[in-house]
Amino acid sequence: MKTYIAKTISLTVMFLTLFSCDSYLEEVNPNEISADIYWSTLEESETNLISVYGAMLNEYIVNARVESWRSDEGYPGGRFNDRSPADGQDVSLFAKNWYEHKINENTNELQLRWNALYQVIFRANQVIEGLNGMTDDLKSQEKWTLQMGQARFFRGLAHFYLHSVFKQGKIIIRDVNPVKPTDFAKAASESAEVIAFFRKDLEYAYTNLPGQMLPKTKVDAGAAGTILGMSYLYEGDYAVAKDYFDDIINNKKKDYGYALVQDASILFTKAGDFNSESIFEINYSMHKAEDNSFNEDDFITRSARYSAPRSGGGSSNLETFTAAAWLIHAYASDEMDPTDPRNTVTDRAGVVRLRKVSLRNSAMLAVVNDEDTEYYQSPSAAILQNFKTSGKYGYFKKYTNHDITNDENTLGVNSWQSGKNVVLNRLSGVYLMMAECLNETGDIAGALSYTNAVRKRWGLLALEGAAYDSQEEVRTRLQLFEYPMELCVEGFSTRNIDLRRWGIAKERYTALSERNFYATDYEYLNEEATRTGTRTASLVREGISTIETDFQIVPEFSAAAEFYTDGYLPYPASETINNPKISN
Repeated sequence: MKTYIAKTISLTVMFLTLFSCDSYLEEVNPNEISADIYWSTLEESETNLISVYGAMLNEYIVNARVESWRSDEGYPGGRFNDRSPADGQDVSLFAKNWYEHKINENTNELQLRWNALYQVIFRANQVIEGLNGMTDDLKSQEKWTLQMGQARFFRGLAHFYLHSVFKQGKIIIRDVNPVKPTDFAKAASESAEVIAFFRKDLEYAYTNLPGQMLPKTKVDAGAAGTILGMSYLYEGDYAVAKDYFDDIINNKKKDYGYALVQDASILFTKAGDFNSESIFEINYSMHKAEDNSFNEDDFITRSARYSAPRSGGGSSNLETFTAAAWLIHAYASDEMDPTDPRNTVTDRAGVVRLRKVSLRNSAMLAVVNDEDTEYYQSPSAAILQNFKTSGKYGYFKKYTNHDITNDENTLGVNSWQSGKNVVLNRLSGVYLMMAECLNETGDIAGALSYTNAVRKRWGLLALEGAAYDSQEEVRTRLQLFEYPMELCVEGFSTRNIDLRRWGIAKERYTALSERNFYATDYEYLNEEATRTGTRTASLVREGISTIETDFQIVPEFSAAAEFYTDGYLPYPASETINNPKISN
């Protein structure tokens, strides 16, 4: 990060120096490659396009850990009877502020996310401007169109992301890169103008990119169509959003080739990278750096730093990326289909029985009673982890390498190196958004059909009968269960945007703060199947326990219920200080 900040400062100083002398600008540097020469071939422009993909690697764009804290899905740190998180225990003050929705313009992660997204825009604009300056002969080539489609996708995407989380959607449109210092000072546009701008970019990508790009690491028309559909869904235009989702699912306009993964064991694992339901996935790789410095443009990810345990027990990093009690309980309460053979296992003692937790639970969370899933090369999480420590009752698994190592530290030079891909959009998410659109436009049966298709692939019971025969019942099920259990800590601020657009965030936090949960002892079979062991106060249950050895969990989200406002983030101070045309 120091390297990244240093580069940003250096770049700013360079711009100020260059533009301080008009006479210098009139001189031609004989040692500099001119834009006319540099943008003379599509091979050169392809190199610059790769830099746009590189900008997407910045961890602060997704920032899953922080987003989990300010949603209803995560809990930052230990749980204690007499104090709220970060009160001198396990997690810093900044985590508490996110969790309690006490964010202001000076919050560091705010500035880092703003800068990261505008860096994507800056690099995309470089490619777009370079391609537009090429000869007519180059512009007529398919490769030119593919490059332009990808560059405009990312410019549109970054504006869509900024619009979705900052200042009621009133953000700065950067359609060209600044040339003079005065160009940096630009007023924010109204939300409707921003929407029109990024949709134009995304429509270009949707129209001009193929349904499938090879390799799959490149964005395609399916990714553009998905984001377009989401943009209409976020505005409550269910009819138009439904058309986009229908196209993506059923290949109406192009062959996108997506299909729900039926082998649930590969999801969020190395073996499942760019699988058949992956629509938009940030591709990271692992390499041994020559030094210990960190560069946001390296094709590595720091997810391990924030979410992965170490061999032989827990990690302080895990304490800040754990699941809320209600979510752990919801997974445990979701009913499996007993007729699905995947739900029947033979345990280490040779006993044939139903799985202890569902396949979806196993893919999303490490919990003490998941005895049927290998975890960091141990037969179960109960054997490896002491879940009672600081009340870590469920670890998010999506950002860990639990499937390929017994110790995250073995994968890179430093603990923050991981190589784990980050999934932003999957077909199952499109299924659920399609279900929402259908339900809101009166097709309850269609909504249940898409929802149950997702549930079936996990071996879960179908939603049917009188409990789901009204729009309100299906809406509640989607909002409070199916969306968070399928897409927890996934995507770009997905859960926070959903709670805000449904208008239920404050109500949701209030309801959760009034629920009671406790942790009770769990007895498990050891690795050799010779005896049982016990993890004290590790299994989450709802209610108030009268058993002395149980641990009553402090009600969560009380502060969020009090301090939540509108769900948007303010402009960062770095922008309001340096840009006289914008203010909070």
